[in-house]
Amino acid sequence: MRIWISLPSTKLIIFFTLVFSPAVSLAAEAEFKTLRSDHFLINYQEAVSQDYLFKVKNTAEKFYRIITQEFNLIRDELWLWNNRAKVFIAGDKESYLKQFKCSSWSGACVDYRAKIIYTYPDQGSFNSIFIHELTHIILHEYIKKINLDNWLDEGVACYIENKYGRAMYQGRISGLKQAIKAKQYIPLKELLAGSSNLQAKPADYASLFYLESFSLINFFVKQYGKYSFSRFLSYLKHGETPLEAIAKSFSGLDSIEELEDRWVKFYLK
Repeated sequence: MRIWISLPSTKLIIFFTLVFSPAVSLAAEAEFKTLRSDHFLINYQEAVSQDYLFKVKNTAEKFYRIITQEFNLIRDELWLWNNRAKVFIAGDKESYLKQFKCSSWSGACVDYRAKIIYTYPDQGSFNSIFIHELTHIILHEYIKKINLDNWLDEGVACYIENKYGRAMYQGRISGLKQAIKAKQYIPLKELLAGSSNLQAKPADYASLFYLESFSLINFFVKQYGKYSFSRFLSYLKHGETPLEAIAKSFSGLDSIEELEDRWVKFYLK
């Protein structure tokens, strides 16, 4: 079983999709050439320009280091030799959809268990897309849990994307503040309930879900510091539940009610 996360080019909604067959068959892989870097094997179709390939290579290596260092996400094995992550780049979007079975609205998709990112060239938001997908891989490999709660998985990816890419989550906080004031936000008990089936939700709900998930990670980091958030992730890595890890990492957050109260006050201050 392969577990995928696809990122739409609009940056508003991200869905989880289960795929039960390989994205690229062995026969199809023969169509791809390979550019090697220290931590990545970048597989590409002939139509992909050399300039774009080296852009991908430089971006991948740069953010491999940045994302790892952001919250001290040190894994047991470095991405070297046969353990390198893979990137598959189709020649265009039509080939991307045909070869990789990604969603038609996505700019990239990721098989985080196999450490593979699938994409295609000439996207204006390439850095944001790549940063988001790479964060999913690094976070899952660090925590070593097959199914992370959506709010955490997407919240961390959106936070990193917002900080280093072109995402505008911080710019949408004013909308979140209005939702909080009108009591039209998603209660944190619902947000933290586990892996939500967002595909069954309306688009407005899903958009708010990702914004709130980003806002919660942003709250933890800004209110308590990166060290405390890194400690929170370390507790998750060692088997604590999210609520247990929150209580141990952030002073005064011993219940969802206390968390919601401080989160609301943080954004309405």
